[in-house]
Amino acid sequence: MARFLLVLKPREAASAAQLIDALQPLLDGLQAEVDHRTPAHLSALLRGGLENLRLQLFADVQSKAEGPVLELVLMSREPMGQGAPQTHAVFEQMLLLAATNLAALEVRFRSDRDGALPG
Repeated sequence: MARFLLVLKPREAASAAQLIDALQPLLDGLQAEVDHRTPAHLSALLRGGLENLRLQLFADVQSKAEGPVLELVLMSREPMGQGAPQTHAVFEQMLLLAATNLAALEVRFRSDRDGALPG
């Protein structure tokens, strides 16, 4: 099972609901269908051109000592043994969308670069 994690930290104070709301451009760009949403959590299905692969996106606002962070997890049933190329390509698209649309958030951790678990 493929699992990629992206942790984003707000550059300025923001509520959990504001962080979840800020994801709308990313959701639109990934053609995500939100199936559950609360002020601090979101889950969505992605269908963008991958007919044979179902991807799920989970967003959670986590409280940390240095302030809240937004954790985005992209998952699929694609095997990680071969690097999960289709899921990784969508993760790269997610990173690009975050960089261009979420300027108020900075990347603190990405599992494809920094390891399996955040430090």
